[in-house]
Amino acid sequence: MDQDLHGQELTVIGKLPVFDPKVTIAKDKAAASLSYCTDESKASTKSRKTGEVKGNPAGTDPEVLYVISMGKNAQGVWQAVSAHSERGGCAQ
Repeated sequence: MDQDLHGQELTVIGKLPVFDPKVTIAKDKAAASLSYCTDESKASTKSRKTGEVKGNPAGTDPEVLYVISMGKNAQGVWQAVSAHSERGGCAQ
């Protein structure tokens, strides 16, 4: 998975399993959220500029909770409105 983390030009390599997905839809069905956890213990980042590979710093929780807020656009199509992540935020 290629991603530009704040201009860092990083590629995630290794295994990055996703677990505990949840979808919550608002009563008016105009908003929703998607949450899921990842386990980064067997994943690393690789710099596309230098080729340097880095794992998680020692002592950091490898599990990360992601929450994606969704909304419907004018055509009624769901789209991401915001995203938030929290290291160590996954329920055990």
